[in-house]
Amino acid sequence: MGKTTPMSPNVQLVSRLKFLRLDTTAIATLHKMSATVQEILPGVLEQFYTHVAQHPEVAQFFDSSDRIKFAANRQTEHWKMILKGTFSEDYISSVQQIGSVHARIGLEPQYYLAGYTYLIDETMKLVMKKLSDRKGLSTKNIEEFTKFQSAFLRAAMLDMDLAIYFFNETRKKEAQQKILDMADHFEKEVLGISEIVSSASYELEASARSMTEIAERTFKGSADASSSILQASNGVEHAAISADELGKAVAEISERTAQAHEMSAQSSGTANDASETIQRLSTSADKVSEVVSLISDIAAQTNLLALNATIESARAGEAGKGFAVVASEVKALANETAKATEEITVHIQEMLETTNRAVQAISAIQASVTEMNSVSLSINAAIEEQTSSTREIARNTHEAAQGAKAVGEAITEVASSAERTKDVSAEVVTASSELGQQATVLRTQVQDFLQYIRAS
Repeated sequence: MGKTTPMSPNVQLVSRLKFLRLDTTAIATLHKMSATVQEILPGVLEQFYTHVAQHPEVAQFFDSSDRIKFAANRQTEHWKMILKGTFSEDYISSVQQIGSVHARIGLEPQYYLAGYTYLIDETMKLVMKKLSDRKGLSTKNIEEFTKFQSAFLRAAMLDMDLAIYFFNETRKKEAQQKILDMADHFEKEVLGISEIVSSASYELEASARSMTEIAERTFKGSADASSSILQASNGVEHAAISADELGKAVAEISERTAQAHEMSAQSSGTANDASETIQRLSTSADKVSEVVSLISDIAAQTNLLALNATIESARAGEAGKGFAVVASEVKALANETAKATEEITVHIQEMLETTNRAVQAISAIQASVTEMNSVSLSINAAIEEQTSSTREIARNTHEAAQGAKAVGEAITEVASSAERTKDVSAEVVTASSELGQQATVLRTQVQDFLQYIRAS
C-alpha cells in the first residue's frame, strides 16, 4: 500500500482494511475489473445526475451543468484510485476532500449514502450485463462476478466510511472553531461587562451614599415646607370663606338691583300711561276750545242780528216796539254768552297751559325714568359681571385651598419617600459592595471556564 496522510494513521487504515476483509485478493479482483468499470462509469454518472435533478433537496448542490460536469470528473478520478486498490496518500487526500466539501456545503451523509447505493446498484447491473454479453452466464463467470461484487462493495464501504469520517472530522473542527470563537467573544464581552459591572458597582456605591445624604436633607426640608404649606393652606381656606361671603353679598346686591330695575321699568310704564292720558286731555281741550270759539262766533252774529233788529224796529215805529224788546233781550243774551265764552276761553287757555306744563313735566319724568332704567341696566350688567368674577374668585380660591392641601399631602409623601429612599440607599450601598465582590468572583470563574473550554 502507498503512503498515507498524517490525518489517517496507518493503524487506523490497516484496521479498517482488515475489518472489511479488503485483502490483496479482493484488491486484485478490483484491479482486474477496473477497465470494465471505468468504461461504464461515465454512463452511470450521467444517469445518476439525471436522477438527482428530480430531487430538489439534492439538486440544489448541483444547480448548473458546469458543476455537474466538474463533480462527475472528480468522481471518475476518485473511482480510478479506488479500483487501483493502493489506497495511497493521493486516495486519502481525495476522500478527505470529498468529506470536507460535503460538510462545508451541507450535503448530509444520508444523500451521500443514497448516491453510493445508486452507483453500486447500476454498476453491478452493467458489469453483469457486460460479462454476460462477452462470456455468457457460466458458473465460472458467475463466480467471477460474485468475487468482483464482494470486493467492489467492500471498497465502496471503505470509501463511504472514510468520507463520512472526514465529514464528521470537518464538522467537529468547525464546531471546535466555533466554540473557540464563541469563547473569545464570550471572554471579550463577559469580562468587559464584568469590568463595567465592577466599576459601576463602585460608582453606584458612591452615588448611593450621596443619595442617602440628599434624602436626609430632603426629609428635613420637606418637614419645614410641610409646616409652611399648612399655614398657607389655612390662610387660603379663610380667604375661600371670605370669597364665599363676598359672593353672597354680591348676589344679594344683584337681586336688589334687579328689583330696582323692575320698579324702574314699571315707573317708566306708568309715566308713559300718564303722558298718553295728558295728551288725550290736551286734545280734548283743543276740541272744547274750538267749540267755544264757534259759540263765540254765533254770539257775535246773534248780537249783530239783534242790533239790526233794533234798527229795523225803530224804523217801524210803534209797530216794531214788541220786536225791539225781543231784539234787546236777544242782544243782552248774546252779550252774556260772549262774556261767558270769554271766561270759558280764559279757563280753557289756563287748562291748556297747565296741560302743556304737565306734558313737559311728564316728558321730563319719562326721560329721567328712561335714563334711570338705562343706568339700572348698566348697574345690573356690572353687578352680573361682578357676580361672575366673584364666583370665579371663590372657585379659584377653593381650588387654591385644595391645591395647597394637595401640596401639603405631596410634601408629606415626599418626606416619607425621602425616608424610604434613605433606607433603600443604605441597602444599595451594601448591595453595591457585594456586587463588586461578585464581579471579581465572576471574572475569575469565567477565566477558569474559558481555559477549560480551550483545553478541551
